[in-house]
Amino acid sequence: MKKESLIAIILGLFFGFVFAVFIVIILSQNKLEKRKILVSEKNVTILSPAKKIDFTPLTIDKPNNNIIVNKDQISIEGSVDKDSLIIIQSPIKDLVLQNKEKKFKVDFPLALGENVIKIVVYPKRSNIKTQEKTLFIYYLPNEI
Repeated sequence: MKKESLIAIILGLFFGFVFAVFIVIILSQNKLEKRKILVSEKNVTILSPAKKIDFTPLTIDKPNNNIIVNKDQISIEGSVDKDSLIIIQSPIKDLVLQNKEKKFKVDFPLALGENVIKIVVYPKRSNIKTQEKTLFIYYLPNEI
């Protein structure tokens, strides 16, 4: 009984392997027959390089972020693209200005303690994305 079982298992594995190889060969031949190479004429369009855009990103030169000052007013200086709309927001004042040059300078009041100043720039050209920066300025007078 042991010999017969062993022979049955070996023959089962052998015929299973042969059957599997046979199916794989037939399927691969069918795939090759179905796969036809289509040659078509394509119109190739060569794109010329895009025009260089003279763009100045929003940079804040003065003041640095996370500074402590002892005056209730601060001067914000930076550079943006020419003719952009600049909006400066804080808890105590909102300021909107249109710059004529690339550089701008604004005196801005501060509240006691932490001042979160958000500067948003809307460029004149609509194909340029809106830019935004946030400054954290702390006003602590010497008397405290």
